[in-house]
Amino acid sequence: MEIAEFNKNNRINFLDTLRGISIIYVVLYHFLYDIILFGVDVPFFGSFFMEAVHNFFLVILITVSGICTAFSRNIFKRGAFIYILGGIITFATSVFMPENIVVFGVLSFFGISMLAYGTIKPFLDKIPWLWQFFIWVFLSAVFWSFDENGIINLFLIKFKLPDFLYEIKYLYPLGIKSDDFYSADYFSLIPWFFVFLCGTALSKPVLEKKA
Repeated sequence: MEIAEFNKNNRINFLDTLRGISIIYVVLYHFLYDIILFGVDVPFFGSFFMEAVHNFFLVILITVSGICTAFSRNIFKRGAFIYILGGIITFATSVFMPENIVVFGVLSFFGISMLAYGTIKPFLDKIPWLWQFFIWVFLSAVFWSFDENGIINLFLIKFKLPDFLYEIKYLYPLGIKSDDFYSADYFSLIPWFFVFLCGTALSKPVLEKKA
């Protein structure tokens, strides 16, 4: 199935469609979240089905963003710009909405992910894309709940990092949060960077129209 159909602007239509649908869903999700803060009852919001749909679209959005990042000609410039935007949002919310401050939100996550990927890209380019993809899928599964409860799932074995790490206040970008950490929008590098790297691995077959 050829999904890498380019339009006249040299963009891949299928990826743009997936990303657009995912963004629409994320906007709708945050709209529901906001109206709940104003006291509107949305009974299905915290349901298992809603969370499953939410995670599905997040995986799609972050994977597609990884694919598109691998196509970028200036990863570091884009990554730095997006990370700065994330910092501006953190500053603005800390001043004007401290009760809903955004610390390491989606823009900060994407910015750091782009910068990190740009740094390791020369090494990753030497590894077959299929190997990369399976490695990142495996790590995504192992660390899937890490940012929520700190649990690492290695097949049937579950374990957690030492407690003293959770007393360090500045490890939250990795998903290691102290008890007093709060963010209204939070995307830790673990596990979401592995999902992002799944996308960068898929960029090669997508570009070659082999996916």
